[in-house]
Amino acid sequence: MAVPILQSLLLADHVYRDQSTGKHIICGVFSTIFFTPNVQQNQSQPAGGGGNGESGNRSGGNLVGGGEGGGSGGGRIEGGPPTTKSQPIQSLMQAGSPFAYFSVTELTGRKTFEVRYVDLHDNRVLFQAEVPIECDDPLKTIEVSLPLPRLPLVALEERSYALEVLCEGTLLGSHRVLARITPGSAPQNT
Repeated sequence: MAVPILQSLLLADHVYRDQSTGKHIICGVFSTIFFTPNVQQNQSQPAGGGGNGESGNRSGGNLVGGGEGGGSGGGRIEGGPPTTKSQPIQSLMQAGSPFAYFSVTELTGRKTFEVRYVDLHDNRVLFQAEVPIECDDPLKTIEVSLPLPRLPLVALEERSYALEVLCEGTLLGSHRVLARITPGSAPQNT
């Protein structure tokens, strides 16, 4: 059976959907998260700040993983492994949460897609969401915008992550996310 083709995968502050034309409007595409390390926040509070907003085309789906973290403006620094529980993705949304946008073609029938956020240091999945898609025409381009929780950071150092799209266990593509210390900031030991 043919695997769908991933045409695009973006991480953005907002994804709106124009009701009259059905077009997706993607605002604030990013691939770097800036954060300010704070040793005291290692196990408790989000570091950094800033927000990405919270509106756009809401898709359904369940999310499994560690919950909140940082969008393009900040992040959560965790010491241990994230919890693994399934809950509606809308319950994890908050101001500052980003959106994933992807489009696929060559899709026939009903398939389950998975969007997951992975720490590339140890290939640990920090959260994932399943998105069922059904299509009757392989020539159609299917567009999906998915609200995400704030993107978690799991260390006090700069690190790489990936937003991945899979179709029934097969990796279709990924978007690299770099976590970088905010220029001019130093760790705070207060």
